[in-house]
Amino acid sequence: MERKFLEGLGLENDVIDKVLDQNMTEIGVYATRLKNKEIEVDTLWVDLNTANSKIVELEKVDVKQLQNDLAAEKTARVKDRQHWALQSALQESGCKDPEYIMWKLGDSVEFVDSGDLKDKDGLLKTVKETYAAQFEAEPSGGTGGIGNFQRNHSTTDKPMTSEEFSKLSYMDQYNFKKQRPDEYKSLKSN
Repeated sequence: MERKFLEGLGLENDVIDKVLDQNMTEIGVYATRLKNKEIEVDTLWVDLNTANSKIVELEKVDVKQLQNDLAAEKTARVKDRQHWALQSALQESGCKDPEYIMWKLGDSVEFVDSGDLKDKDGLLKTVKETYAAQFEAEPSGGTGGIGNFQRNHSTTDKPMTSEEFSKLSYMDQYNFKKQRPDEYKSLKSN
């Protein structure tokens, strides 16, 4: 709106000044709103471009390969659980060389879905009969005199030092933990 237009209508200068001031105020409000909307539009364009570039990156991912990798990893973890379950069972039963027995057994050992041995007792019995030389002799009961008692009545083992514990292999530490949990906790806390 211009002053000449308002003067042409026959309005007085005071009224023209008030109309122009009011018009400028309203134009200022709308100009501010317009500027804010322009900033919003610019921000949305940046967000859209960022999202589009991420989509392009994600389209490059080979989902089938990732699924194959995941399946292979799951299979490997099951094999590891089976290996440790068999090795642990053989060591607990007094096997001198669990790796040799595991090699001899090959893939003939059956496992449940969780990776544990299917018939642990039956398997160990068969393995002890077939490979008797690979197992420590079972201590014969008795020979301690009348009533066939054990000669050594002491059931306590000599406590292990931290240095002795640190020299044990992982499987020996694992077996130690199962047999003497309290002593294991105290050694691990040191």
